[in-house]
Parts: sequence; structure tokens; C-alpha cells
Amino acid sequence: MRYSTYQSIYEPVNSEVVNSNIGKIKTLLTRYKLSKGLIKLVIASLIVFIGCSTVLTVFAGNENDLLPGGKIAVSQGETLWSISLEHKPATMDTRVYIEAIIKVNQLASTTIQTGQVLILPQFVK
Repeated sequence: MRYSTYQSIYEPVNSEVVNSNIGKIKTLLTRYKLSKGLIKLVIASLIVFIGCSTVLTVFAGNENDLLPGGKIAVSQGETLWSISLEHKPATMDTRVYIEAIIKVNQLASTTIQTGQVLILPQFVK
């Protein structure tokens, strides 16, 4: 017979405790006169609610709607602000476009260097 040094990090399951807890749940259900049908209805309602909220979140527009666009090389004296003013959509806030540039280019800060190549974000319409 072989011996193992394996020792579980979990305590062994005590079936008496499990049965006791199941009994307590059954007692609660009968005490508050909750029928199995009502419990099933509540669980089904929660599933539908969570499912619908997930679908609405997926279809809501957010910053993930941006795509990489053209590339530019940073010229002497240019800043993210000046680049943003020149290339952003007309209806977009300059600060939002700067954040998109930072995200697309995975910049650690707003500091850019002359000659650095930046990818300009495009937004899904």
C-alpha cells in the first residue's frame, strides 16, 4: 500500500451538519409558508432581471466603441491638446478625445515626445 503526503486544506464534510442545515431550511420554508412555486418564481424573476440588465449593458455605448485610426508623428511643440483639437470629431469634447488617444496608445502619462508616432482613435457611429 502506498502512502501519500497529500493533506486537504478543506475540512471533511460532516453529513450530520449538512442534513441538519437542510432541515433548518425546510423548517424556515414551512414556518413562513413559502411554497416551492413561489420560490421558483422568485428565482426565475432574478434570472430574467440579471439577464436583461446584462443585455442592456452590452448594447449601451461606451469607450470601448473606439477603434484605432490613422497614425501621426508628433512634431516640435505639439501637445495632446493641440493634436486633439486638430483631429477630434467636431461634436466631441477635447478632453474625451485626449483620453481616447491615451487609451489607444497605452500611454502612461500625457507627456509626448517629438517624433513619437501616435495612433489616432476613431469612434464607431
